[in-house]
Amino acid sequence: MFNNAFPIPPQKNPPHLKKITTPNKLKSTSTQKWAAFTYVGKETTYITSLFKNTALKIAMRTNNSIQKILMHNKQLMNKADKCTQSGVYKLTCPDCNKAYVGQTGRNFLARFNEHKATFRTNFAKHLIEHTHSFGPIQDTMQILQCQNKGTYLNTTERYYIYTEFTTKKTIT
Repeated sequence: MFNNAFPIPPQKNPPHLKKITTPNKLKSTSTQKWAAFTYVGKETTYITSLFKNTALKIAMRTNNSIQKILMHNKQLMNKADKCTQSGVYKLTCPDCNKAYVGQTGRNFLARFNEHKATFRTNFAKHLIEHTHSFGPIQDTMQILQCQNKGTYLNTTERYYIYTEFTTKKTIT
């Protein structure tokens, strides 16, 4: 009887008294083979599905990690640290606000000093021809993107040159 004093009708298998079945003994993991795939998109899912009916177990992993994300953001936060990296930069003439976009595989500070010391760069030629002043690095150089040397750096530089060219304030 329940608390409400009504009798319980007899049932074949009452829900609260279900028979618990124990699963078969699991295989030992020492005989199982595992393979790890770095997830890069739907192609990885397709490739790993080919192994579905084999004895090979599949694990997915990613190249992204919290440490990589935090370290990347930490490097970009401090401008003094940015000067020791390479990438795409913009030099702006302090007198007429015309801009020169360039790239460097070395650090930004070394490239800035090279523009200042030599008269062979287009930016230095502009300053000499128009008798404009060369300001300090924090006023003259803007770091557009930190990037390692390579084809991606070239593409990034071309993009920023194009965006400056459309404003018609470029130094050629």
